[in-house]
Amino acid sequence: MTDTEGNHEMGIIGGDIEKQMLPLTPLGRIGQPEDIAKVAVFLASDEAGWVTGERITVSGGLL
Repeated sequence: MTDTEGNHEMGIIGGDIEKQMLPLTPLGRIGQPEDIAKVAVFLASDEAGWVTGERITVSGGLL
């Protein structure tokens, strides 16, 4: 679950769904857009030059 405008509009953030999902997330918090952006920036950088064909899940540990 990520803190987005759409999730707010749908009532997910601040509602029952958020309350149900937080205990299932090992980090114990809602993801922020910055959490995803950092991974995207890394993958677009030269630092990720050896990363190929990988599945990277940015989920705070939620399975």
